[in-house]
Amino acid sequence: MNYRDKYIQRLNNDGHNSRDAYHNKSKIIAKQQILNSPNRYDVYLNLDKSVTHYCITKDKDTYKKRKFIFIPDTKVDMGHYVTQGELTYLLIAKDTNEITPQFLGELCTAEFPVKYADEKKFLGYDDLDRPVYDIIPGEVTRLPCITKMNDASTAIADTNNPVNLLDNQVMVIIPYSEAPSIKYNEKFELYNDAYRIIRIDPSSSINKIGTLRITGERVESVNNQEGDDEE
Repeated sequence: MNYRDKYIQRLNNDGHNSRDAYHNKSKIIAKQQILNSPNRYDVYLNLDKSVTHYCITKDKDTYKKRKFIFIPDTKVDMGHYVTQGELTYLLIAKDTNEITPQFLGELCTAEFPVKYADEKKFLGYDDLDRPVYDIIPGEVTRLPCITKMNDASTAIADTNNPVNLLDNQVMVIIPYSEAPSIKYNEKFELYNDAYRIIRIDPSSSINKIGTLRITGERVESVNNQEGDDEE
């Protein structure tokens, strides 16, 4: 085998061409740098504690916003959860880095209740030969969420202008979802208050990947409601 054949074989092992070979070599170097870094942490993705992932983390201003740099080829994207220790972050922004997946996460400080679609199970036919179904209620899951109150820095998608959240409003950010419980005027509870949904903003998602912003308007206090019921 001459030098040219050896060179082509090496390229085929590392990549189809010199660019692929360089790309793969960069991934190997980046992986070793992360694994050997004193700032390396073990994290979990999407609340699954059965698989550990490695990344470098760095706080942005405070621990409430944190940058995550993952090992190359880690399957992670916008709208995913990252749990580090006792803290869970929602990934809200992505850097354009071809080698290492890099994201900005914001701390989840509450849980948002999401009810998924009911399941219709066919049981058979009745005496009149009509189909009979059993309705299995959809699962209710409390998703970790980012919450914002009295925040003037959040832009409205269709106007691209900042919106002031009033004292009686809250914005909740969760992974993109099309759950049937997320609809206008639907009520939810947060921080011992009841809210109704007045705005649903999917502009931070692409092809159903990313985040969903939900604005709620307070309608009553849960504690006050319980007090009224006792009377």
